[in-house]
Amino acid sequence: MMLNPILSFSAIRRMRSFRTMLIVIAYVTALLLAALTMLSGFIRDDLYLNMMQRGPLCHALLLAAQFLMLVLIAPAMTSGSIAGERERQTLDLLLVTNTGSFRIVAGKILESFALLALLIVCALPVQCLCLMTGGVTILQILIGTLFLLAVALACSAVGVFCSSVCRSTVVSGVMSYIVLLLIGAVTMLPFVFGYPQRITDVVYDAARYAELTPEGARAMLPKLLYLNPGFGLLCLIQGQLHVLTDLLTGRGWGRIYCTWLMMDRADCEVIAVICAGGLILLSAVLAGAAALLIRRRTRAAKQ
Repeated sequence: MMLNPILSFSAIRRMRSFRTMLIVIAYVTALLLAALTMLSGFIRDDLYLNMMQRGPLCHALLLAAQFLMLVLIAPAMTSGSIAGERERQTLDLLLVTNTGSFRIVAGKILESFALLALLIVCALPVQCLCLMTGGVTILQILIGTLFLLAVALACSAVGVFCSSVCRSTVVSGVMSYIVLLLIGAVTMLPFVFGYPQRITDVVYDAARYAELTPEGARAMLPKLLYLNPGFGLLCLIQGQLHVLTDLLTGRGWGRIYCTWLMMDRADCEVIAVICAGGLILLSAVLAGAAALLIRRRTRAAKQ
């Protein structure tokens, strides 16, 4: 028996739904077609040396594709979690039970996260196709999966928070996408305002850059970047596959190039793990805020 009744009821209702099975099949099929397209050269009679790069590129493509699909799917799934209860006038019935507001919010978040986690886990066999080409390890695939799970949890928390703020499901869905865009924009503000001069000073000083430790490099990066899921994805891809090296080296893109050099010195894969932890912390904060909003609005309505 699950400790959260909201999650327990959802697990029985949603996992028995034919719609859930269709979503999983469509999700895995789309990723499988993309993987087979990238790796089609390995099933031909002639195999060239440059095709060996297809495996790491396919792994990066699958990570990016799943990241985008999670960002697009999660708000639509969670927009009616609390707002829908208000529209059906069933939220008050939930609150008068022994289930507190925080347990309601946690159950709604875990309800959506469970389906997203199911999609990510079902996509693991597709990602493992990259193993047959070399250049990708099973540990890298597992780390990428854990990062995607953190993104799914954060997106679910954003959707439930917006659903607790809004009274309409449609407005909640629109607001969820706006909040996700704002998180991405606000955490990128260091590139626009107040870019740390110490980063450029170290990057353009070969001696200081050579002596810089990974811990020191991570401390110099703007802390807001650790809450940016897109930044975490780029760090994960760069740390595992180093596919961004040829793209950025020698381009002279100023702040982007300096930040990339600092990322490379700080160990990109470690930064991705820190970003995952930051997203989990953000999810906890949003869950607490949503629970407080539900409790205050309920008290205000009673008065």
